[in-house]
Order: sequence, then C-alpha cells, then structure tokens
Amino acid sequence: MYTQPIDRAHPGCIIFLVDRSTSMEEPLGGGSASKAESLAQAVNRLMRNLVLQCQRGEQIRDYYHLGLIGYGATVGSIFGGDLAGHNLVPISRVADYPLRLLSETLPGSPDVSLDIPIWLEPIANGGTPMVKAIDTAGAIVVDWANEHFDSFPPIVVNVSDGAATDGDPRSMAEQLRNVHTKDGALLLFNVNVSSSPGPAVQYPNTPRDLPDAYARTLFEMSSELTPYMVAVARGMGLVIGEGARGFVFNADSGTLSEFLDVGTRVSQVTDR
Repeated sequence: MYTQPIDRAHPGCIIFLVDRSTSMEEPLGGGSASKAESLAQAVNRLMRNLVLQCQRGEQIRDYYHLGLIGYGATVGSIFGGDLAGHNLVPISRVADYPLRLLSETLPGSPDVSLDIPIWLEPIANGGTPMVKAIDTAGAIVVDWANEHFDSFPPIVVNVSDGAATDGDPRSMAEQLRNVHTKDGALLLFNVNVSSSPGPAVQYPNTPRDLPDAYARTLFEMSSELTPYMVAVARGMGLVIGEGARGFVFNADSGTLSEFLDVGTRVSQVTDR
C-alpha cells in the first residue's frame, strides 16, 4: 500500500484546509508575523516547490491536482483570479494562474530579483467551521478517488489554531479517511499553529504528551505517516517512532513548512 508512483496517468491529489478564523490574526509563536501570514507563506512555498517538481523543460506536467479550501466566515475553495470557483486544479493551471507575483531580492545578490508566485493570501475572519470544511473536502475527494482509483490516495492537510466551532470533527474525519483508492486509504494530516512560543510536539504515536483536548482530538483525526514519509522525515533529522501520525502540535513557521514538506511526499514521481 502507498506505493503507486505518481505520473500523468496516475496523478496525485493534495487538498489544503486553511483555517481563516479571526484568531489567525494573532502572531505565530510569539513572532511578528501572524499565523495567517505564516501559513500563507508556507503553503505558497510548497505549491511553488510542487510546480518545480512537475517541470520538465518548459512544460509543467500534470502530476498533481491541488485544492485550497478555506474555512472561517465562509467555507469553500479559496483559489482566486482565473482559478476562482474551482475545487481541484491541475498543477499546470496552478502554475499558469497565480493571484499575483511578488518580487523578491535574491539573497546575497541585491541586484537580482525573483518573481515569486502567490496563490494564497492571508485572511482572518469568522469562526472555525472545521466540520464543514472536512465535509467539503470529502465531497471533492470521493469524486476524484472514483475517477483515479489506480492512483496514490488523496492527501488532505488541515492547518488550524483552534477548536472547531461547528461540532466535533472526529466523526467527519473518520468518514474522510475511509475514502480510498486501490493503493490505500486517504491520508488526513493535521497541524496546530499557536501563539505560544513553547516547544512543538512532532509526529507523536500517542496522545500522552499532548496538553489539551483540542490537541488530542486532532491527533485522533490524523493518519499514520506512510513508510516513505517516515524515511523522508528521518532523513531530515527528525526522530520518528513506530506508528507516528501526521500531526504537529504548537508548530512555529519552520515546523509548519517542514510538516507540509513531509506530509505531501509520495512514494515516487516518474517522468511518464
């Protein structure tokens, strides 16, 4: 299980569930950037890296379909511009239609600038309707999995800073994890971002060291990392035990970016 390579005939599916509640305006981990800003930066960076992984010469091959679901004052796709209204977008179209380009100076070369694509803007407004967000993702991935039954199963990454305001999300999360392809069940990973500068709890295999009911709920919702993801994480110097789940508590900006990298690694991407 979880060994099907990614290629154009067997694309992958990654959906990000983005908490846009009012509390995401607060600073992340005692720093200066808000949780919404740090999350947007991390997701934009990962999406850019996925585009680069799919680039062959001047062509972007459709090895992935990506989704961005926001939940706060509203719940639904938060792709904008030419991608507005689309739940899943082939990565070639993602590459072609960012919201905008941000010019950044190349470190160490002040006369050289790079145009960085931006797909996700930081917004913080409303409650935390996580149950509805998971339900929305489920409706999308069921159709995708039926159409791509021979592919690596979908990956859903949920990033939030607070408890759901529309009920207990565990039952809906269990339904989501029951979506499957021939290669395995859907992978649901969760990350808690926090205003606290305290240490993170990364990829636990037990809720024993988690400090509150909210953290334990997200742990229970989370799938175990695949063997390949465990190998990737260990290669990054992380201590990963048997049965480690795709969950991080009290993530700062660096831990968040690292988590997104580990949690979106599949077994192999081929050139077919």
